[in-house]
Amino acid sequence: MKAKLLVALLGSMAAGLAMADVSGVMTVQLQGPGGHSNGSYGNTNAVHAASRAILEIEKAIPSQKQCMITDFNGGVSVNAIAANSEFKVTLNAKDDKELAALKAKVEEAVKKGVQAENDFRGAKPGKLTNGVPSEVRITIK
Repeated sequence: MKAKLLVALLGSMAAGLAMADVSGVMTVQLQGPGGHSNGSYGNTNAVHAASRAILEIEKAIPSQKQCMITDFNGGVSVNAIAANSEFKVTLNAKDDKELAALKAKVEEAVKKGVQAENDFRGAKPGKLTNGVPSEVRITIK
């Protein structure tokens, strides 16, 4: 009797593990030229770009069970144009294939949101602002 109970218990634990979700965390870092609001008005803003990216992520993956945005940081002062921003994206999927598809959606959404900020500010690749690239640049880990 004890052996049958042990086999049943181990079997149910294995089934539970087989149905367990997979998850991953992506860190999105954005960098732009930044500046002081008085003399640099019109520069791209890394916090604005991150906000646009998050809106695009929410459109691409509307389920809060699959995607959560956390740890949003950026800017250094109320009267400065943010040069840096960062946020984390936690993804939950039923398997590795779905997780890879979610990661691809996040990357595409971030590109779309950042491009919207760059377009809005008229920033072009190769253009410099105070010696640094004028467009917001993306790093995803």
